Amino acid sequence: MSSIEKDYIEVKIDVARVNRMFKELNLSTDESRKALRRGLAQSARVIQRQAKANLNTVQNRASGTTLASTNLKKWVRYVVYKRTLGFRVHIQESRGSSKKENPSFLLKFFEEGTDDRFNKKVKKERMFTRRLRKERYTGKITASHFFSTASREKIGEAQSTLQKNIEKHIQKIASKR
Repeated sequence: MSSIEKDYIEVKIDVARVNRMFKELNLSTDESRKALRRGLAQSARVIQRQAKANLNTVQNRASGTTLASTNLKKWVRYVVYKRTLGFRVHIQESRGSSKKENPSFLLKFFEEGTDDRFNKKVKKERMFTRRLRKERYTGKITASHFFSTASREKIGEAQSTLQKNIEKHIQKIASKR
């Protein structure tokens, strides 16, 4: 179970001020949507950067090294919704690809931890079944909560900078005309 209580956080911005800027600068609806999406994306990147930084500090108990692998960091992603205004920062789930190509399932273990794990007595091989002498203890992953702490730490900053980011992108799009 995740240590995050709610799946969403509501943010309030000064809608009248943003609409006034759209009218003053004569932005079309496509340009205004683009400015809003870019502002939301910039706020989402704040949380994403912190989650990736926290992932660098997670210790691999077996070797004692940190998980500074860029292969794992690239699976901490954000999505900006196109129809409704909002964003989501999440750990990308693996979708049927091989474990070498997409090791994102490991991030869930490092976030939430695991119980004691054991190999079963029967190990399935490709062509035959080989019996192990006994069950083997394969370890326990302690929860690091790298993602939930990042979202808790940086959600306030993302909320406070959202209005500023949207206004900055409105000005940027208007100046490119």
